Amino acid sequence: MATLEIFNVAHGQCSLISSDSGAHMSIDCGHNGGTGWRPSEMLARRGVRWLDELVITNCDEDHASDLPRLLETVDIGCLTRNPTVSGNELYRLKASGGMGAGIAALADMTMHFNQPAGSLAAFDGMTCRIFWNSYPYDFEDENNLSLVLMMRWPSRLGIPGFSILYGGDMEREGWPRLLDRSDFRREMHDINVFVASHHGRYNGYCPELFEWTGLQPDIFVVSDCGIQHATQETIALYRHRARGIEHNGTLRRVITTRRDGWIRFHISDGRARLLTSST
Repeated sequence: MATLEIFNVAHGQCSLISSDSGAHMSIDCGHNGGTGWRPSEMLARRGVRWLDELVITNCDEDHASDLPRLLETVDIGCLTRNPTVSGNELYRLKASGGMGAGIAALADMTMHFNQPAGSLAAFDGMTCRIFWNSYPYDFEDENNLSLVLMMRWPSRLGIPGFSILYGGDMEREGWPRLLDRSDFRREMHDINVFVASHHGRYNGYCPELFEWTGLQPDIFVVSDCGIQHATQETIALYRHRARGIEHNGTLRRVITTRRDGWIRFHISDGRARLLTSST
């Protein structure tokens, strides 16, 4: 069994996959400045001293703000990010707007971490596909250089598998570039959970992603806080695109960390059970 947790880090992103085998993968490592919650402290409380993999989906501070403390708490096996953006290029990208401590730590990490080649079999057979636009040939802004992460757990005993798609902070301009790729289009099927791009902002919503592929997830997750930076403008649009799942007697098509708090999926035998918490 594996557990996927999406934490309430306000306007940011931090998720953790944990396997019964003891393997752990962190997807981004933002923290909640309002409540003080940090993934580094959470992992320390759980006695976790090793991350098999750290994935950074977007090179903005809200996806990596706790990285300096995380590096003091755990050892990391491999780092996954957009491989076309080196540490030196990150410094150049951030030259005008300034670089926070989390992204500075990420830039330094890229100097000595190699991009992984495959998936982590320790997560109950889960396979990982990553997609990205290239710097500087496709885009020169961090959001459209986001890493798009597709994870699938296999079907078992005739039960369909579980899958989740992370959109990073990909924007309206970047999605069609990925849709030009046949291998990306082929992956856009049978998706259970879609973590909405750019925290639910309208500029992360791309109708063609659904219309060109027939993509219809069971449910969308929005990692956000109170309405800011035009977040939540897309909730009705995403609700229209989802099949919906039963949760606590209610049909849910969109869940948010703002409303639902800590979101957990327990994945076992190809199925996932949704749990949420107000903390």
